[in-house]
Formats: sequence, structure tokens, C-alpha cells
Amino acid sequence: MTREETLEAIKVMQHYADGGEVEQRLRDDDELDWFWNGSPTFDFLHYDYRIKKTTKKIKLYAWIDYKGQLCWITTDSWKRVQSEDKWVEVEE
Repeated sequence: MTREETLEAIKVMQHYADGGEVEQRLRDDDELDWFWNGSPTFDFLHYDYRIKKTTKKIKLYAWIDYKGQLCWITTDSWKRVQSEDKWVEVEE
């Protein structure tokens, strides 16, 4: 483990110790999805760990821009967001 990897591992374990959730996947396998483990063993030889990302639902409002394209905006940030659904999940 490098110094940077050790510092990241400490951050993840401290997050878990403070009551947060962590996710894991097989080490060095970027094709596998992260999964939540309610009781991680912190086997850094075989698994990668990260703080579980949180999502929230936001409501989008449709509008037509000056080019006549259908766009979506949120009340949270008023950024132009293109989507085909009225609800989207965003990472916090």
C-alpha cells in the first residue's frame, strides 16, 4: 500500500466508524459494480473500498430554450439539464 492509499483507507474506515456506509468491490476490477456491505472486513489485499455515494431526488421543470429545444431546469441550481424524465437522482 502506498502512503496515499493508506490515507484513503483511514478516511474510509473512519467514515464507517462514525456510522457512515462504505461500498466495496474486488480489487483492480473496474468492470464490477460497487456493492454495499453492512459489515465490511476491510480486506485491502482483495477489495477496494470507498465511502458510499449518496443520491437525492430533485424535481425538474421543462422549458423551451431559444433554439426550440426541450430542456429541464431544477429549482435547486437553475442549471440547464437535459433529460427525458421528470425525476433524476444526483450525487451529493
